[in-house]
Amino acid sequence: MSTESVAYVELLTLLCIALATPGPNALTCFAHSGLYGRKSNIKLITGMVIGVVIMGVSVGLLIDTLLENDAAMTALHWVGILFLVAMATAMFRIDPLAIKAGNMGAPLGLKAGSGMQFVNGKEWAFLLIMMSQFIEPLGGGLTGIIVIMSTTLTVCVAAMVLWTFAGSRINNLFTDPVKGRRIFRICGGLLILLTITFLIQGPVTAA
Repeated sequence: MSTESVAYVELLTLLCIALATPGPNALTCFAHSGLYGRKSNIKLITGMVIGVVIMGVSVGLLIDTLLENDAAMTALHWVGILFLVAMATAMFRIDPLAIKAGNMGAPLGLKAGSGMQFVNGKEWAFLLIMMSQFIEPLGGGLTGIIVIMSTTLTVCVAAMVLWTFAGSRINNLFTDPVKGRRIFRICGGLLILLTITFLIQGPVTAA
């Protein structure tokens, strides 16, 4: 396979790992649909898309301007690693009993969906890693950013829709004290393995 094809497969693999570890977006869609119904998630998911696009393009443009700056790329690499470690730690500490749709209050909409992206550590971690690793192999510059964002949005929106439809069906699985805790610990383990992989691979540098 060509370098571009390999990079695209790696990007899809990274996205699959991201989606296999339920973060704030997935759990919010899951709980929100369980309480307010599937249609209530339309505005919420639309807001999430808006937030991800703003974040992704901003991070992509920043990284694209810093690709020749080894010190900056190394710093961004470690920021992404720290976010992943924080997310993995959160997965081990999460309390399944706390995941209750009834704790949400009023239905969430565009502003909530968009705003929550900017405080989503998992979102920052994966965007930093994806942009720093794949902009150049996938065309470089704006082309690379567009390929990454279009792929990310397609896969992630599909996943949020699935979480929405699963909201009322697997509620007992995630909120079960034993099964739920086991699931989140497995997810935390996946994030730890991913962190180790990127530690071994190291930051992208001009050299």
